[in-house]
Amino acid sequence: MSMPHEGSEPLSRLEGTRAGRVVAGRRRGAGKRFLVVGDVLDGILVHTTAHTMGIHDPAAVIRHRPAGAAGNTAAWLGWLGAEVDLVSRVGVDDVYRHERALEDAGVRAHLRYDAMTSTGVVVSVRNDGGRTAMSDPAASGAIRVDDVPTDVLSRADIVHLTGAGMLGGGAERVADLVACARSGSARVSLDPSSSAVIRAVGATELLAALDGVDVLFPGRQEALELTGTTDLDEAVRRLTAHVPLVVVTVGVDGVLIGRRGRSVQRVHATPATVVDTIGAGDAFAAGFVRAWATDPVRVGAAAREGTRVAARALGFVGGRPPV
Repeated sequence: MSMPHEGSEPLSRLEGTRAGRVVAGRRRGAGKRFLVVGDVLDGILVHTTAHTMGIHDPAAVIRHRPAGAAGNTAAWLGWLGAEVDLVSRVGVDDVYRHERALEDAGVRAHLRYDAMTSTGVVVSVRNDGGRTAMSDPAASGAIRVDDVPTDVLSRADIVHLTGAGMLGGGAERVADLVACARSGSARVSLDPSSSAVIRAVGATELLAALDGVDVLFPGRQEALELTGTTDLDEAVRRLTAHVPLVVVTVGVDGVLIGRRGRSVQRVHATPATVVDTIGAGDAFAAGFVRAWATDPVRVGAAAREGTRVAARALGFVGGRPPV
């Protein structure tokens, strides 16, 4: 998700981020527990002036950050003061480093290590013309149902499944993880993560695997890829035949909300100073599910909360909040 350039408020003015934000006398997400299952990656973030192959840019800005859609979403939930657990896989040498980074954001990390595979990596390269990303899920691509502790799952009110590495394992694994998430009393949200993942899995197969998902968070291209139409409103309506609540992020155009039997609802984006777009969709999902957990009826309000958190994410390099 990207936003128009406009001055943003200093972080100190985000009310009650660690203790729970108070809105209309209610702490959003208070008393709810969240479980995020998905990828934790190492991120190599490059900002360059180069526009063609073969150019050496000695002044490029290159940063190393913890990344991955699941790690990002969990970190924003923790930063917002939510009770959040995370299940993922990393290389054996990186467990402690990633655990510490997540704990600093208020996340209880349950990281399985893989002695045969390294931690996954995402490389994001941006210039004045846009951004492209390349990823190798490695250990995160091997997440399976057995990695999810039953006691952690049993305590969760919301289970959020996300990450190109995890969801790229095929429709059968997606269906297994959805069934695992549904085995308790939790509601289930899922972010399909990328149109490339949808093409790899197959749109028809992935839609069939979503049986039991309560809310779906596709971006514009993912919604179109899943439905095979070029009309976004029609794509939202078609998706509600598979998932009762569909929330599509459309960048500066905000959010489209689809519910079965209702007209598509539009929510404007929150203006933001755009420093880096990576992770904004993950931040949106965190803000949305935190509000939705408390009040599942007022989805418009949850979407507005999601856009506010996404606007914060756009102000930082990398996909996680500063801790």
